[in-house]
Amino acid sequence: MIQLQDVPHGYAYCFADSTTCSKASTCLHAVAANLLAESPNAQPSTLHTINPLYVRNLTGASACEHYRSSEPVRYARGMKRIFDDIPLKQAHVIRLRVMDCFSCESFFYRSRRGTRLITPSEQQAIARVFRAAGLSTAPTFDSYENGYIW
Repeated sequence: MIQLQDVPHGYAYCFADSTTCSKASTCLHAVAANLLAESPNAQPSTLHTINPLYVRNLTGASACEHYRSSEPVRYARGMKRIFDDIPLKQAHVIRLRVMDCFSCESFFYRSRRGTRLITPSEQQAIARVFRAAGLSTAPTFDSYENGYIW
């Protein structure tokens, strides 16, 4: 269950309702706005919002570029033992390719330590590296947890 304190600082709220937007009930921006509206003690004087005129002008066929699904996804945390079962001869090359699955080197090291969550798309990219190297084992992560792609 999403709570108001889970909403990232500076996140864009969308006050569109189901009559204005068909996806409002499943969009994190609209869910965040509903949580804010239901919390009378947490009313900030300013906030970041998605323009209601933008939402109103969307037609049925056009998708909102800001839509974020409120369906939880499975994040991985940590990969301290990910290279343990890889043959030593392949380990260096596979390690470099796994590092390329992240947008920067620090994300790789933070993800490996477990201080940064590994997104589902990063998990899939790492699995592709393992398959491309001909490994029969799937990558192993330290643990998993559910979260949202804000």
